[in-house]
Amino acid sequence: MSNQSILAPGQELITDKDFELAIKHKVNVIVTQNGVRQRPVTNLSAYNTTTATLSDGKRFLRSAHKFNTYSEENAK
Repeated sequence: MSNQSILAPGQELITDKDFELAIKHKVNVIVTQNGVRQRPVTNLSAYNTTTATLSDGKRFLRSAHKFNTYSEENAK
């Protein structure tokens, strides 16, 4: 297993590989838009080139939102 297969706490998900790893490892993510959290901390269930879907079914545009892995700093 390579070191690329693990996402760091607070890491922004940008590439398709980042989204694949977050789904595979059920990593908790925080979705923000302009610094405002859009949903409670949860994990991803799917993605495509334009959207990402959270486990609760809510879809967000990848181009308009930031997806970061959960970290203690994000909790504040």
